[in-house]
Amino acid sequence: MSRIDAHLTVHNVQPQAVAQRILLRRWGFSEAEAAGLLPDLDSLDGRLQWSVDERAARRPDIVIHLVDATRLSGVFGGARWNAMGPVDAMRKARQRRTVEIALVLGSTQHLPLDRVGCWVLAGERSLATALNILARTAIEPMLSAEPGLPVGLEELAATNALCVLTREQGTDRDALAKRTMEVLWTACERAYAAPRRVLVAAQTHVVDLVETFRPQMRERLRLHRRQTGSLDLSAEFTVVYPWPATPLAPF
Repeated sequence: MSRIDAHLTVHNVQPQAVAQRILLRRWGFSEAEAAGLLPDLDSLDGRLQWSVDERAARRPDIVIHLVDATRLSGVFGGARWNAMGPVDAMRKARQRRTVEIALVLGSTQHLPLDRVGCWVLAGERSLATALNILARTAIEPMLSAEPGLPVGLEELAATNALCVLTREQGTDRDALAKRTMEVLWTACERAYAAPRRVLVAAQTHVVDLVETFRPQMRERLRLHRRQTGSLDLSAEFTVVYPWPATPLAPF
């Protein structure tokens, strides 16, 4: 099986002996604000253990840096040096080769331009919603991946990227299918660069449709078929753009 086909294979959920520990590290947030997210985060049937305890004895498997960019650097981004904490932390993570990404509340205009690693924009959604999209598009596929094959968050953590998140809901399967194709078209045609990856988590009928979108995009797709029942009319996306920006290439 090729590397591309391996990424497009159905991921069957396998029980984990030990839950993956995910540490939420705070930058511009209080401990109470971060801890307040925990009840709303998806544990994926007990396979994920979310934590804000940086002093826990067990080292985290994944670190997600929660970055309030506006609070750190000011409303107009005039104090970007105050955001060097998470930038330095991400640089050190790259040197250690640990699985760490940053989830940003606010705009990239509030962050230093010179940065490494994968930075994800929460957008207008809540942090809990953004974390759950990441859990289902980028973390859940890791739990059943073939050994040695970097997928999901592992793959993202090794890249320099800027990501945007989307969650679509349909009133029926046809409506969801239409919205899914619109999301893909927008990701390819209305951004500053061509997407490096598009991670999709949805029911099989949605994933099957995504596979038909522009065959030349096939190697950039990371598809996860979720076993959540026929009543699940939602699809979640993490769109991964290169950073620094590269020219938009036609498909």
